[in-house]
Amino acid sequence: MKVKHIILILALVAGGFSFTSMADDDAGDKIRAAVMKVYNEALAKNPEDYNTRFARAMQLYYNGDYDKSLIDASMVIEQTPESEKEQLYDALILRSKLYDFNGNYTAEQADLQRAFAIEPNNLAGVDLIAKLALKQNDLTTAENNFRVILRQSPRNYDALYGLAQVEVKRNNYQKAQEYAEEAVKLFSTEPQVYVNRADIFSKMGQYRVAAQDLILAMSVGNNTRHAVNALMAMSDTHYDEVMDALRHSIDNAPRVASFHYLSASIAKDHQHYAQALKYYNNMIANDFSDDASVFLDAAECQFHLMQFADALNNVNKAIEKDAKNPDAYVLKARILEHQDKGGNYLDAQATLAQGATVKAKHSGILLAQARLMIAQRQNEQAAAVLTQLLASNPKHNEALLLRGWVNKYRLNNPEAALSDFGMILHNGNDMESLKGFALHELNRDDEARAWAQDIITAAPLPGGKAYAVAAALLSDIGDNEQAVKFLESALANGYGSLFEIKENVDPYVNLKLVRRHADFKGLLNRYPDNFNPNRPLER
Repeated sequence: MKVKHIILILALVAGGFSFTSMADDDAGDKIRAAVMKVYNEALAKNPEDYNTRFARAMQLYYNGDYDKSLIDASMVIEQTPESEKEQLYDALILRSKLYDFNGNYTAEQADLQRAFAIEPNNLAGVDLIAKLALKQNDLTTAENNFRVILRQSPRNYDALYGLAQVEVKRNNYQKAQEYAEEAVKLFSTEPQVYVNRADIFSKMGQYRVAAQDLILAMSVGNNTRHAVNALMAMSDTHYDEVMDALRHSIDNAPRVASFHYLSASIAKDHQHYAQALKYYNNMIANDFSDDASVFLDAAECQFHLMQFADALNNVNKAIEKDAKNPDAYVLKARILEHQDKGGNYLDAQATLAQGATVKAKHSGILLAQARLMIAQRQNEQAAAVLTQLLASNPKHNEALLLRGWVNKYRLNNPEAALSDFGMILHNGNDMESLKGFALHELNRDDEARAWAQDIITAAPLPGGKAYAVAAALLSDIGDNEQAVKFLESALANGYGSLFEIKENVDPYVNLKLVRRHADFKGLLNRYPDNFNPNRPLER
């Protein structure tokens, strides 16, 4: 799920349509950089200033730079005199959280015990001890510490949630639900208690009820980010239950824009483009939102469904409403390129040039420019553009793979191609890494096949994209029989990009060889609803 979706959903929940801009993010980065500069300069002058070092450790923690924060926190603990109990306690608590993040529970436990010895009545430390014990399945210790918190703070809903988790681990589901219900009764307008209860229901296998709780959390209070994130995460593993809960919410409150947008976003992110488009069309027809991203997302769905004229109309509306989004120009260029069978390359190139004026050296713009050049056999120019992209983002695997292809198959430069393919192997293993295609080009097909199986195992199956990528790889290897089986699995999981299945021939990733299989047309005909935006919203 893209960040823009989360932000717009939160805005829709709040009843407005303005959200944090890219400029705001840049301003935040500049402020953080300025703060870090002050800390760095102060510590350069006085490395023994443990108070400043602790402040920097906290800033690094909030920045998400956990490794550097851990180094600073450890130095603070070494430098702080035992007499400075409050400072030492805070540093130990910080380091325990960092150890928790790294999964070093033994070191975390040692820090928490030391902190507890300094301030045994500090409930923040007791809470961390209880939660660590829960992770280690030391249920008695966890329960005892959560009860310590409740004795001093009887309305602490986080401790009630902790006790509910303890009882779930003991398979005492009724008792677990009672604790979660008690928290909801005490704080009926606090979103987090519904998120917590949803987690308990999930652990009990009641996913549809859990999804309904998360939707309910979006309807109360102001802090709904956790609920949105949790619902989107649940959709990866229990897509049908989440979508059923959202449909039920829409039936009960048909004009709540956030329910429609969240349904559309989840469907789109799982490649159910026809289903997503149904929701986007409803939003547009009913004026639920005038935000540019709604039109852009609808255009992306229409592109994947090969409704190019409608897609062009919506992407133009998106650009009218927000001319500063380079992704809109990338999509428009792709639409223009494929709208006519001959390829409208001139208009597509002009569109990308316009996008480049919005954000120079944008990786999506450069990659699209290179692909257009390849389509027109402008091979040297394509390689130069890809080199420009890789200069600023050397681990961009799609660009490495594409430049390797150009070097190998168009420029007759096998050494450069091998170098590009080899670099990909060090840049991750997930589906987005495209590592299997590099392994195939390096004649390591057994490893490439294993990678295909790995991405299928690791990826969420609703939508079936991993199967589609695996199908493309196996067809490149020459195993069209297995490729067709993978494609059928993709379609069975709702994969809905008609463009990728029938049209796309761009080097990496495409299914053009699978289309030659005798069963291809019959297979596609067995799943017509995957590409029909007019079908009912039920799957």
